[in-house]
This record gives sequence, C-alpha cells and structure tokens, in this order.
Amino acid sequence: MYKKILVAIDDSETSRCALGEAIHIARNYGAKLCILHIVDETLMGLHHRTITTTLNLDHARQALCAAGEALIGAAKEQAGGVEVETRLIEDRDKRISQAIVEAAEAWRADLLVAGTHGRRGLQLLIIGSVAEQLSRLATMSLLLVRKH
Repeated sequence: MYKKILVAIDDSETSRCALGEAIHIARNYGAKLCILHIVDETLMGLHHRTITTTLNLDHARQALCAAGEALIGAAKEQAGGVEVETRLIEDRDKRISQAIVEAAEAWRADLLVAGTHGRRGLQLLIIGSVAEQLSRLATMSLLLVRKH
C-alpha cells in the first residue's frame, strides 16, 4: 500500500513514537523511509535582544544544524533494515508545517507521519499546532501519532 513514507522528527517523545510507527509501517510494507528534520530557528527571533553579533547568530545556526544532523543520524540507526533517506531543512521563510508538506510533496511521499503534542485550549491558541496545520495542508495520507 505505502511505498514512500516521510516522517518528520524533532527531539520530543511524541516524535520518537512517530518515528517508531513510521519504521514499523515501512518494514511491513517494504516501503522507503525519509527521515526529515526542520531546523527551527524561531527561538533565534529574539536575537535582537540576546544575540548581539552576526558571529553569535551564525554559531547558533550551526549548533541547531549540528543537533538536527545528530538527531537524524540516531533515527537512521534505529531504522536498520529499512531503506532510508534523510533530509535536514533550514527554512526561515516558512512555517514548519509548510516546509514539512513541501518536502513530502517533493519526495512524492504517499504517507506523512508526525507526532502530536496534544496541546489544548489556550496553549494551542497561543503556540499553535504543527500537527493541526499538517492536517490542513497535507496532500497525502497523514498519520498523527500521540505519545504511547
């Protein structure tokens, strides 16, 4: 049924659950797996107050990319026996959800897997939800995984 599965990961417990589900499905269907991490620079939006030099900003970007590469590397090891491609995207101009969907479309994924943090109420209103945005933007099947 599924031939190409893209899983979007971050460093959260729900993301680890989503990765496990994506690996399981890929193994069962003999599907290819793409492990994607979007470098989230939103915290660096405060750089005008906390990071005073371009050198510091570049160093922070490099650190975020290095952490993303390490996360992807560990995820790839976990997927032993499954054909895996990896993507690290540093996109400052789009929402994370939009970058994920665009990467899934470009890779021609037929299943997109992501974790959901289960935010509700005011926290959801203030922070928003990548998972909720994915459900609106995804043009392929979408599996949202909760912590289990």
